[in-house]
Amino acid sequence: MNKEQALTTAVGRLADAAIRDFSSGGILRELREAAAVALGGTGTAVAVMAVRESAGSACARVAHSDEQVTDLERLQEELQQGPCRDAVDWDAMVTVTDIAAQQQRWPQFAAEASALGLRAVAAVPLRARGRVWGVLDLYRTRARAWPERELAVARLLADVAASYLVMASDRDAAYLAHLEIEHRSMHDQLTGLPNRSVLHDRIEHALATATRRDRVLAVAFLDLDRFKEVNDTFGHAAGDDVLIEITRRINATLRAGDTLARLAGDEFVLLCEDLPAKAPELDRTVAAITARLRAALSQPVRVAGEDLVVSASIGIAVSHAGPSAQELLQDADVAMYAAKERGRNTVVVRDHTRGATVGFGRRLQRDLGKALESGQLLLHYQPILDATDERIEAVEALLRWQHPEHGLLTAQQFIHHAGCNGFLSRLAAWVVETACAQLATWRRELGESAPRVIFCNVGPRELADPALREAITISLSTHELKTADIGLEVLEDAFADPALASVLGDYSCAGHPLAVDDFGTGYSSLSRIIGLPVSYAKIDQSFVAGLPDDARCRSLLNAVLTVAGSLDLRVIAEGVETEAQKVYLTGAGCHLLQGYHLARPQTVDDVTRLVTHYNRS
Repeated sequence: MNKEQALTTAVGRLADAAIRDFSSGGILRELREAAAVALGGTGTAVAVMAVRESAGSACARVAHSDEQVTDLERLQEELQQGPCRDAVDWDAMVTVTDIAAQQQRWPQFAAEASALGLRAVAAVPLRARGRVWGVLDLYRTRARAWPERELAVARLLADVAASYLVMASDRDAAYLAHLEIEHRSMHDQLTGLPNRSVLHDRIEHALATATRRDRVLAVAFLDLDRFKEVNDTFGHAAGDDVLIEITRRINATLRAGDTLARLAGDEFVLLCEDLPAKAPELDRTVAAITARLRAALSQPVRVAGEDLVVSASIGIAVSHAGPSAQELLQDADVAMYAAKERGRNTVVVRDHTRGATVGFGRRLQRDLGKALESGQLLLHYQPILDATDERIEAVEALLRWQHPEHGLLTAQQFIHHAGCNGFLSRLAAWVVETACAQLATWRRELGESAPRVIFCNVGPRELADPALREAITISLSTHELKTADIGLEVLEDAFADPALASVLGDYSCAGHPLAVDDFGTGYSSLSRIIGLPVSYAKIDQSFVAGLPDDARCRSLLNAVLTVAGSLDLRVIAEGVETEAQKVYLTGAGCHLLQGYHLARPQTVDDVTRLVTHYNRS
């Protein structure tokens, strides 16, 4: 093969590499082979070094050197010394006719080259777009000047290879950009977790796998308790930091194959696949998953110099086959709301492998439209006791649904489906009417022993509905009651809305006692309360839970009591679970007490007996 044919063949190899193996590594490998064809011969060795721009333009071996010079190229990489380094630094070809004469310039490289019998070297940079992409190293065993033709061929091969490297780099960059866009479309930007669409696909796949393998999966829906207050108090940046830390902790508890996703805000979903189908082992596995989740959340999170314990309400749906991903997610969501109803920081499990109905949430939404007409809704009442004499001064009306298939459901298990059906105002009117009728009955039967007030929980949108105001007026008139007999419980966050605050002011001026629920948790809205004639403040149970031993809970309670006292509010302490809490809260200055230690939410007959016992003894 003559020289022209050799050059044509060499360039053809490079072009073929660009088409066939369009990668930087493939092009550098073919450059070495092309140079060997065009310039090789007896006493010649060829090597190619890549230049890593991300590593400060360091020369790096790419395993494309002749065996004879492998150790020499390794030495160049380790020392960053030699012709390759100079070619990069000078951005120019380096030619040396006698390496032995370069002892001062390249002491270790020159010594190693001489030991290998190499006498001359030419280093040709692969230049394009203002940078060096690699270096073609040519070695001779004889010390002599490099012929201009050989250097021209080397430059040509280097230029061709550099152009293909640029094309490969552009292709790789475009591919990485595509992957990034694809990743962003499927993952939450803050935490990097899979989003709802990815989770949905994985649940569907897990359900199909469970059917084939006779295994079980669990979907755990986590909602961080009172996370809004973190944002309101410390700012959204701090809230984001909390979400990232919670993500890190939960991720650390996952088994291989588990999927943690973030749906929105403070909502996370954990998919656990390949669970055992047999009851005892399944129970242990679900319990272990729950324990790991709660342990991950149990340690305080440092936020703006303060330690916060961020708890979560967790609903778990367990199934093997039958439901869709959407149905299973919805059931886990319903279970999560049931956990919140039980006092937050709790877990509720719906086990479809033992007969729990699949598609629970979807059917609730459908059935709720019939519940009012068919008489399935009812009220339970939880007594509120005077802290001093333990008389039942008031009761809180709590909505329940006696579902023909699912049994007694709490409001948290179905109330969000009422919003979908658009009749929350009708429900609120029904609650007030039923409460008015019951209070009138107690007044007739119990006289002075009857509770003074029934508190009803009404949502912000419903309170602003003129139809509800009219319904309340009619109910009070029908049962010969006064506005002071029906209190309205409103979450403290509602006062942050100026329009709603004005509506609440109208109710209060009309004579309805307003109770600020979860008082002390929505710090940003306290200034709103000052301007309203609020009557009661319900201290959130999170302030009560650690009493009387937790010093921080004591300090928080005292601070909230001080604020309430300055606003002349009567204070109701929620979540009283122990005698010690009752004693401490009474001594601290709480006027009224409510909680399971005193009385659970109960039926009308049970509450009537309690009122008779407490208020006539």
